[in-house]
Amino acid sequence: MDSLKILLVLTAFKSSLTAKQACLAAATGIKKGAGSGVKIVLMPVSDGGDGFLEAVQSGRVLRLVAVTVTGPLGRPIRSRYLMGTLEGHKTAFIEAAKICGLAQIAPGRRDPMRATSFGVGQAIRHALENGAAQIYLGLGGTATQDAGCGMAQALGYRLLDGRGRAIPRGAAGIGLLDRIDSSGVNPRLGRVKIFGLCDVVNPLLGKLGSTRVYAPQKGATPSQVAAIERHFKRWDSLVKRDLGLCVGGAPGAGAAGGLGAAILAFGRGKILPGTKTLLEILNAERLIQEADIVIVGEGKLDRQTLYGKAPGVLSERAKKAGKKVWGIFGQADRDAPAVAQKLGLDQWISLTQLAGGSGKAMAHAYRYVSQAAFVLAQNQA
Repeated sequence: MDSLKILLVLTAFKSSLTAKQACLAAATGIKKGAGSGVKIVLMPVSDGGDGFLEAVQSGRVLRLVAVTVTGPLGRPIRSRYLMGTLEGHKTAFIEAAKICGLAQIAPGRRDPMRATSFGVGQAIRHALENGAAQIYLGLGGTATQDAGCGMAQALGYRLLDGRGRAIPRGAAGIGLLDRIDSSGVNPRLGRVKIFGLCDVVNPLLGKLGSTRVYAPQKGATPSQVAAIERHFKRWDSLVKRDLGLCVGGAPGAGAAGGLGAAILAFGRGKILPGTKTLLEILNAERLIQEADIVIVGEGKLDRQTLYGKAPGVLSERAKKAGKKVWGIFGQADRDAPAVAQKLGLDQWISLTQLAGGSGKAMAHAYRYVSQAAFVLAQNQA
């Protein structure tokens, strides 16, 4: 396998490895299985959720900016975002999960009725003050279900109850919302382009909406799910009345507890497909063209992989470029062989298969990703 160039394009293996860790583990296995003559290029990817900053930073020269913001449950936390130049414009890259993410709260303390996106608005405001002309906000992995009301408040929107008082932060406060006053909005907001990145297409409301699909994962009880859905309907009607916008049904509006809808309503921004946009930022097409083999991977291989997820997008592009594509996945369901065939994977392997069980695979994911890459390299040899 000497003189081959292998491109490693893995996403995070949730609860086990970041995308960068997964790529490093695979690189270790490839080197053992194929020898030192193989050139390996690492390109960790993200759909906009956990690992978004790490993925962006892997392919560009960017400055890390430290900022103190409000965490999901109201306490100050230290966070960071990235600043750099993209297509000639000063650009900020912000990851919502690093500010109000589920990973920051112990499972027993998660409370979607209280959790706020206020810190996201503070980070956006900080980026505006640093001269950002455009902002890419990675959505996903948040503990919030507040339709971005916290973000809006941090940017100067006054969200008022029937007596003219500011509503409390969190989903519970939306039930008191009576009026949206935009007279005090940060003036810089109107001069910046904001893009929300995610691969989910869920709207804000309904059976496939943010609350019914994602709120239970954030600790919401059935009664809380019903309450948040009612609050979101109220939010949607007031956004139509006071801002003149209809955003609740937009694809991606339900991302990050409704933060996608807030980007559309309060930021007057756009929702972009996370994986495809990140691949453009990283100039993935050039890297794919230069590679002989592309290795994709994520936590699970199933039919969802075919619908906009990184392995599916990358496999399609690599096959069009005439490259071999290998896959490393944490788990594989019963549809996996058919999905792998549709993706055009030349060979693939799951960590569960190697470890003999999902628990062991998750507990020692780095070792098994490395072993999986070793096996793939040995098969090729």
